[in-house]
Amino acid sequence: MRGELSTEERLRTVVTRLKHGTAKLRAEITVLKLELRERDKTIANLEARLVDKEGQRKELLSYLYKPKRKTADAKPRGKKEGSPAFHRAIPSAASVTEERIYVIKQCPICKGTVCDAAEKETVVKYEEDITLVPRNIVRKHTITRHWCPQCDMYVKSPDVPPIARIGTNTLAYVLYARYRLRLPFGKIKESLSDLHNFKISEGEIAEKLVEAEMLFGKDYEAITELIQTASVVYSDETGWRMEGEHWWLWAFVTTEGTKYVLEDTRGKGVAEKALGAKKDRILVSDGYSVYKKIEGEHQQCWVHLLRAAKLTSLALYADLAVLYHKLLIELEQPIPQRDQTYFAEKLTAIATKKYPDVLAKKTQHRIKRDCADLLTCLSHENVLPENNTAERAIRPQVVMRKIFGGSRSVEGASAHAVNTSVIETLRKQNPDKSFFDTMLPLIEKRHSEL
Repeated sequence: MRGELSTEERLRTVVTRLKHGTAKLRAEITVLKLELRERDKTIANLEARLVDKEGQRKELLSYLYKPKRKTADAKPRGKKEGSPAFHRAIPSAASVTEERIYVIKQCPICKGTVCDAAEKETVVKYEEDITLVPRNIVRKHTITRHWCPQCDMYVKSPDVPPIARIGTNTLAYVLYARYRLRLPFGKIKESLSDLHNFKISEGEIAEKLVEAEMLFGKDYEAITELIQTASVVYSDETGWRMEGEHWWLWAFVTTEGTKYVLEDTRGKGVAEKALGAKKDRILVSDGYSVYKKIEGEHQQCWVHLLRAAKLTSLALYADLAVLYHKLLIELEQPIPQRDQTYFAEKLTAIATKKYPDVLAKKTQHRIKRDCADLLTCLSHENVLPENNTAERAIRPQVVMRKIFGGSRSVEGASAHAVNTSVIETLRKQNPDKSFFDTMLPLIEKRHSEL
């Protein structure tokens, strides 16, 4: 039949079609392989991010929730057996403000005459108490003006002191209630009314805090100079709320003073301004990148490193904990006897060791990057390998933030930073004195200078 294909031609046509189909399928397979490879990479990336987020979640939970750990070998509560009992100290004779003597001449039972009391039969007891509602002090100042014909003007006595509507004692109490008792304005107002029958508004309390900032201006400048000239500074920062916005509270701590700074940024400029341009200084921090850009030597906190290692790899944490314990023992030695090479080699070995945990590499990278900054303390005296000094200075501020929520204005934030800096510095410099023994003389001195 005309047009009929032969068997050979028909087979050749089928083979051609099969070749075209095979080529098309191979192209599709190639595309699918590429897509599968990209999806495998995406899945691996997502799994790594999931593991990293899980580590971050555990770290956040470690800050927010710390369950009580009960173990079988927990220490019993209370004093050890055989420890001496606690007794209140006997007041000195000079501190006695009132004395009462109870002597009888006749027996209260039979009404008969009794003998004189023997010394060994005399019992002396002390009772200590406070005045709940002391009497307020109201000073009336009468200032007369006189005409001077020679000067052609009115004159008054040069002995007139600066007179404030609310006195220095009340200002000291407001500072004590706000920054030591951590009371909101409403509670300060209530306590002054209950304890002293002293009426004051919340606005007046805020004004007294701003007044204290003005009084303590030169003291805050002295603290700033103290921080900028110190050989070792411990630094940390935490969040702070200011009129609903997120600010940052910075703490710069030395052995003699503490400076707080409240700013709306966590940038390097805040630390640079507070620390100054001193180059021969050691800055101890938690490893925040901003501090690394500050001039001088650096010591990173081992406690923060251990905390990060514990969340990523228990094996890595165990190795670091052993090395940290040895470091603390080594720091008790004089500087010439400290073996810096040993600890540098041990850190390098830990940073290159293979651990089964995936996230261990993240902490190992941190150790490699900051190895030198972790061992700065070995080259200097009185440099701690941790940043707990700044952490303890931050803690009272965190408690205040939780109680009254931060600051309501820029002026209030500035007053808070200045007042707390002066108070904490004076407490650090006078650990054995009470709040009022240190603050009242300073307030009165600054008032007299106005």
